[in-house]
Order: sequence, then structure tokens, then C-alpha cells
Amino acid sequence: MMYEKYLVTGAKDPVGRLVVQTLLAEGCQVRVLVPPESDYSLLRGMGAEIAEGEIFDRDSLKEFLAVEDPRKSAVIHTEEILSISNDKNLNMRRINVAGAQNVIDMAMRAKIGRFVYLGSAYSLDPDSALSGEKVHFDRTKADGDYAASKAEASAYLMEKIAVNKFNASLLLPTFIIGPGFSEDYDMNKILKKYLEKKVSTVSGGHAFVDVRNVATALVAVCENGEPGGAYILNGEYKSSQDFFAEVSKQSGSEQVKEMPKWTQSKSMDKLVNTFYRVTKKDNPKEVYALFMNSPEANYESTVSGILPDSEVRKVHDSLVDVLSRPGNEVLPDRIPDLEKAAEAAAAKSETEKEAPKETSKVSEAVLKRAEESAARAKESGEDAEKRAAAAAAARERVQAKIEAARLKAEAAAAAAAEAKNEPAAEKPAASADDKEADIKEAPAEKKDDSFITKFSISDLMAEAEAKKAAAGEDAKAEPEVKEPEAAETVEEKVEEAPERAEEIKTEADEAAADFAEFVDASVLEKKEESAPAEETAPAVEAAEEKAEEKSEEAEPEEKTEKPDDSNKPLWERISAEDISEEEIFGEDNF
Repeated sequence: MMYEKYLVTGAKDPVGRLVVQTLLAEGCQVRVLVPPESDYSLLRGMGAEIAEGEIFDRDSLKEFLAVEDPRKSAVIHTEEILSISNDKNLNMRRINVAGAQNVIDMAMRAKIGRFVYLGSAYSLDPDSALSGEKVHFDRTKADGDYAASKAEASAYLMEKIAVNKFNASLLLPTFIIGPGFSEDYDMNKILKKYLEKKVSTVSGGHAFVDVRNVATALVAVCENGEPGGAYILNGEYKSSQDFFAEVSKQSGSEQVKEMPKWTQSKSMDKLVNTFYRVTKKDNPKEVYALFMNSPEANYESTVSGILPDSEVRKVHDSLVDVLSRPGNEVLPDRIPDLEKAAEAAAAKSETEKEAPKETSKVSEAVLKRAEESAARAKESGEDAEKRAAAAAAARERVQAKIEAARLKAEAAAAAAAEAKNEPAAEKPAASADDKEADIKEAPAEKKDDSFITKFSISDLMAEAEAKKAAAGEDAKAEPEVKEPEAAETVEEKVEEAPERAEEIKTEADEAAADFAEFVDASVLEKKEESAPAEETAPAVEAAEEKAEEKSEEAEPEEKTEKPDDSNKPLWERISAEDISEEEIFGEDNF
């Protein structure tokens, strides 16, 4: 829709009420003007905004026309009084003329952007309108007080359009029929007297248009009508005979006969009027005056340009709805729903009143949380920078430690590899003074066999014999270790060589000293196997110290005189030497 707000007068009447329904169905904001102390619950239930006032009271129109943006607002003026009687009706003139002029003037003063007026095709000059010429309004040429009042108000509006360039348009329908009108509406009075009192009909005819087409056309003119445009809306023309024949058909009643032709002539008016006044019967000429006023008037519609797809209802369809809805309410089956809608609208209005306060509270809370979040983010950023610096320093320290450990491991691995690759089995016999250097260079080889298996008593005996054969060599030289040729025990050796006891004793004494030194070197090698590569140097130093102590002890033992144990078995003499079990086998438990 083109405008933000629509202001509708006459919303309690069928035309205005349907205009409001149409606009609300399009999602528009609608404000209606209703008389004070009137029942407007139906309009409120539709969702319309209510403003109390009367169009003949200018002060009461101020609230109705007070809008935020007048240029984006439109007024649709539908309020009127329709009477086909020839009697003077002052209230009709006050509403149709004075009231219309007030609404026009106040809307111009409020600078309303758009104005649409509900006129009447019968307010036109019949000579110009029926000939297709430009529309012209002349109250003196209108037939009947109603048409004259509408002609006067329409002429006033056209003057304002021309002089003040007022953005206004007019819709000029023919006689409006359809559902929703009260019992006081002229058409409903006509139908009632025809059906109930069987009043005779008269000759003539009229053009009719459905109320729903009128409401649709008003909205269309408001949106698409040209400033100063006067658009005629005609539905269908019906002669009085055809019209009432349709009424009888739809109602199922017998068609009423027509009044005699001679009684309808102007020459017989006084006589006929006197007759019905005396007899107190309904005068057909007054009941069906609608069909006698401009009986041949059949206007051509000019709204096709703004209503190209609109289908104008036929008189038959309009009469069906009128006769089938005795309550004369627009869509009466929706009244319960509209009442619920009214309650929902009232609840929504209360909620909207409290909305600004709630919004304010929410805004303050959101702002406070945002400030707190910003402060926490700032603190977190500072802490994150500190943690990052500390982590970087820690990484540097760890990398330094890793590098130092790597270098140390490489050095230890190189030393171990060097010690392992140096051969030791083919060394020449060395003196006691050279034993220390040999111990330092001893490789840390892994020994899979036990000490007892490697060095048995028979080995020692074979070593003694080898020493005797090697004349001129140093007595302290290291004997060559040979594998035993057979698994012989000590007892067998003694039985086979009793005569050599003295010689063996001497040789045993000499071998004991050499054996002590040999055992010390073997124990040192065993310790080097269990020690890590990084502890090789300390172990070598300890072995050197221990070797020096043993060499010092060995020299006195060689000079000390031994007791004569020649009569004792060999194993007893060997066991009598001051050689501890720990020095022979080491500290390991076997």
C-alpha cells in the first residue's frame, strides 16, 4: 500500500466498515472516526484505532487527523445520510454538506497527503454526465435532496482541488445495495414493504452497485486515482418490474401487481395522495420513489482504468446476500472471532505500553555486560602476553638442556665405542708396573659366562706349569689362559703327581701372587660391565687405587716366609692363603 496510515470516516456504516476490513487485510494502519458513546467493539476487534468525534464538529476532528507524517497519510470520507424521500431532511444536509466541508478543510489544514470522497452518480448534471462530457456538479439540476446535498459537497471539493491543488479524488457510485445495512436503510424499507405489506409497484428503473464493489473501488481510487478525478461506478441497471421479479424469485413470495398507469400520472398526483392519506395506506409512489427519480438514468462506469480485474456483482447476487442475511451485518459468522481479536488487540496494546520500559532495562543490561566483557578481554590479553613470554623463556631453557644432554650423550657414546673397538686379547705379557695402563684401557665387554666357569682350579695348575717352562721371563707376568683339555678335578691331579708336591708348593706360592693381581683385574672388568658409560672414568680411577694397594701388599707377601704346609693337600694350602671370597668372586652374589 502507498500510505502509512489511513483515516476512515463513517466506519460504522457498511461502506466504511468494508473499507476498514480491506485495508486491515492488507496490513495497513487504520484509524476510524466514530460518534462518542457509540458501540465500536466490532471495529476495535478488527484491529482499528479508534478516535471519537463528529464530522460537523471541527474541534473533534483534530485528534482524528493528528498523525506523525501527514504527507504519508490518507483520508477516506464515507460518512453520509441517504434518503430518497422528497421531504426536507436537515440532518442529512448537516452531515452530507456541512460535515463534508469540515473534513475537507481540516484535512487541508493538517496537510494530509491524500483525500478520497464518496459521492454519488446522481449528484452529476444528467445532461453532461450521460453524454460523456466532463463531469459537472450542480445542485439545482440534481433530482432529490440527497443528490442535491452530494452535488453541493462535490462542487466544494472540486473547487479546493482546482484552487489549492488539493490531492483529492471522488468516487461516484450509483445506488448502493448489498448486505450490512440497517433496517432504516431505504432499500431495506422498500424490500420490507414489498414482501410484508404487498405494496403495489410503480413503473421506472434504476442502476444498482454492490456495497463490496464500492469499498474496493474507494481503496483503488485512493491508491491509483488522479488528483481531481471523479470516477463513476455503475453495477447493473434494472427496471422496477425486473427488480421486484428477482426479489419474488429469491424470497419465494408471489409477485405483487403494479400500480395502474393512470394513477402514476402527474395529473392524478393530488387525488392519489389524498386517497392514501385518508385511507392511511402506504403510497406506492413514496415507497418506490427511488425508481421514479431519473428512471432512465444509466451511467457508464469510468473506473476500469483503476479496477481492471474487478468483477462488478450483479443485482441477483446482491439480492441473494441481502435476503439471506436478516441481521444485516457484514460477515456475522465472524463476530465471535472478531471479539477474540478485540481482546488480543487490547492485550497487545497493554504490552506495547510497557515495551519502552522493558527495552530500556534490556539496553542498560546489555551495555553493562558489554563493558564487563571488554574489561575481562583486556585483562585476559595482558595475562596472555605474560604467559606467552614465560612460555617462550621456558622453551629456550628446555632447548638448552636438551642440547647439553644430547652433546653429553654423544660424548659418552663416542668414548664407549672407542673403548669397545680397542682389542685386548693379544696383549704381550706386561710387568706389574704396566698393569695400571692396561687396566685403564680395558674394554668394557659384556661377559656372559660366570667367573667360576672361566677360571677353574685346573686352569691355575696349567698356568703354574706354563710359568715354569718360561725361563728368564718376569715372574709377575700375566700367565696365558688356556682352555682345559679335560674336566679333571683337583683330587685326580694330586694322585697323579704326589712326587711333585714340593715343586707344586713353590709354584703355587708364586702363582698365588700372580693370581691375586689377575683376580683384581677381572673384578674390575665385571664392575665396568654394570656401570653406565658415563661412569667409566670414575670406575677406572677406583680400580687403579685398588691395584696400587694390592701391589703394595703383594711384595711383602713374597718376602714373608710361609709355614711349611707340604704335608697338607693342595686345596687346603690354597684355601689357607689370605684371599677373601669377595676379592675372588667380587661383590655379586652367585
